[in-house]
Amino acid sequence: MTARVCNPCSTLSVVVCLVLACIEGVLSASIGSSAANAKDYSNLPPTCSSQIYCQGDLLDAVQRGKVFPSDSKTFVDRKLKYSESEVLAKYQTLLKNSPNPDNATLTNFVNENFEDGDELEVWSPPDFSTSPSIQNKVVDPKYKQWTLSLNQIWKELGRKVKEDVKTNPGLYSLIYTPNGFFIPGGRFRELYYWDTYWIVQGILLCDMKQSAKGVVENIISLVDQFGFMPNGARVYYLERSQPPLLIPMAANYMAFTGDYGFLKTHIKTFTNEFEYWTNKHMVTVEKNGKYYKLARYYAPSRGPRPESYREDFEEAEHLQTEEEKNELWIELKSGAETGWDFSSRWFIAKDGSNKGNLHDIKTTQIVPVDLNAMLQKNAVYLSEWHLKLGNKDLSIKYKNIAREFNEAIQEVLWNDKVGAWLDYDTGNKQHRNFFYLSNLTPLWTNSYTMHKHYVAEKVLQYLRDNHVITEDNQVKFYGTPSSMLNSSQQWDYPNAWAPLQAFIIQGLDYTQDKTAQLVAYRLADNWIRTNYYGYEKHQAMFEKYDSELIGETGNGGEYAAQTGFGWTNGFVFELLNKYGKILNYKTDDAETVGQGFKVQDEEVSQDELLSETGQELPSFSHPSPEYASDVGCTDILIQGSNEILVCGDASLAL
Repeated sequence: MTARVCNPCSTLSVVVCLVLACIEGVLSASIGSSAANAKDYSNLPPTCSSQIYCQGDLLDAVQRGKVFPSDSKTFVDRKLKYSESEVLAKYQTLLKNSPNPDNATLTNFVNENFEDGDELEVWSPPDFSTSPSIQNKVVDPKYKQWTLSLNQIWKELGRKVKEDVKTNPGLYSLIYTPNGFFIPGGRFRELYYWDTYWIVQGILLCDMKQSAKGVVENIISLVDQFGFMPNGARVYYLERSQPPLLIPMAANYMAFTGDYGFLKTHIKTFTNEFEYWTNKHMVTVEKNGKYYKLARYYAPSRGPRPESYREDFEEAEHLQTEEEKNELWIELKSGAETGWDFSSRWFIAKDGSNKGNLHDIKTTQIVPVDLNAMLQKNAVYLSEWHLKLGNKDLSIKYKNIAREFNEAIQEVLWNDKVGAWLDYDTGNKQHRNFFYLSNLTPLWTNSYTMHKHYVAEKVLQYLRDNHVITEDNQVKFYGTPSSMLNSSQQWDYPNAWAPLQAFIIQGLDYTQDKTAQLVAYRLADNWIRTNYYGYEKHQAMFEKYDSELIGETGNGGEYAAQTGFGWTNGFVFELLNKYGKILNYKTDDAETVGQGFKVQDEEVSQDELLSETGQELPSFSHPSPEYASDVGCTDILIQGSNEILVCGDASLAL
């Protein structure tokens, strides 16, 4: 990944080289801004090879015939009673007798040939403890008891794939993984990609190191099998991924456990997954005569999403040609790859705004802040890891890639006037100046080179300008909403999601700016209180929360509210680990909110905040290769469970 500049050079050979490079950049830019790299959709692959779970007449008839009207996912999660070829042959026989089967006929056929997926068994983690050490970080008695209750939920979410899935994979849409894992909850009954990052954080803090290793190794096994981590462990997810968090997930596991043999075993897999993203998702963006390569979400395959087949089909009914329909379906699948399915963030109306609906989705035209920040940090980790393993050439390679990502993020995505990073619209060649919490992801990944206090001041003003906090830095929501536009999509206002709270809370804290850290604490206080209040009221943890109503689930989108919930619980444990000594629940505050949030009257001082908060998992916070080179450090050694950064005649424990 190289940033190329077209400038006059002193020698002919260099001029020729640069001209060719610039032509390549322009071509790449023009290609990358299209929906599918070309308007020829004739060679699009199907979502997977199954003629039942991913494509074919039977899938089309059952889903469009509304055999399962409340959720299309129900059908593609069912198990076959017979082989795929037998079921398809039976269906052809049915069509001879009933060319246009009605709902009742289809329902009978499904009941005769499919059964509820019984592919998972309840799994109790072998290292589960009823008294995890995290409880010792929590002072408030209500929160302490809640901590123990949340810990018990891990047992409710634990699953293991039955051996029959390994023996008879053709009967299932589920993909076999060898170890126990934790489902998100609700309709999400399988292993998912970016959910697992926060699940692993949570179970590590609940002392389940062995289980955490197994969960990460499940994802590694899927990357080894397919070359990337699918959206989830179902065959109908095989043509798309989700935000790339395997590498930081593994980094956190190793930092928490000291198991650095894990790195040597799996470094090839980590490298391969990164290469998948940089080989298949990159576009070139020109700015001020310079070309930058950045990543976008891109999931090209034929047809609607199998798990949302009817919904996608109906969304495309207004289109005239198969080419137009496939283009829309690619945008929808790419939108699902973002993890934000769906949001006005991916809508590009004719005027370039985000005001529209799913007809206006243009995911592949947008260069997202969060994806590029994550890939930048992945490159940082790979550089460090290859250095540890003695692969100095590869370490330099990924160090350069990390720097190039950093430069591109700064030059293309940072908007100094706004005070934040902004997604970039490659079609209209402009920033998308709309508030989304993902705009702050580089704080979380440390993907910037500007002075931390400068960035903190800019971002705090950005939050004031967008009414997230008041002029005196008080917090206005129970959780920061994903956006400020109420579009009816679930990743928009007023919904607040745990991963995005991590971006803003931990990101502000990592700046080491005192005001930013105080705001981070206030945001954490609100988020913990709405989660706790909801648990006490509903005896449930939600996938998402309403930022305006304490303890209430968020709504909108393609399915009903879900409980469980893996990433919500995992992030709560992170916040309790960090702030548990100073968080206190105030019932009266919770009951009187409605006119904007009121921060506790007896708030901690900044000094108390900085002295009493615990140490979170070392996510995205340890020295990077840039830091090492800046202080003259040349190597990283392993001594027992410790990392030692070698700097000339001195050394620094990481």
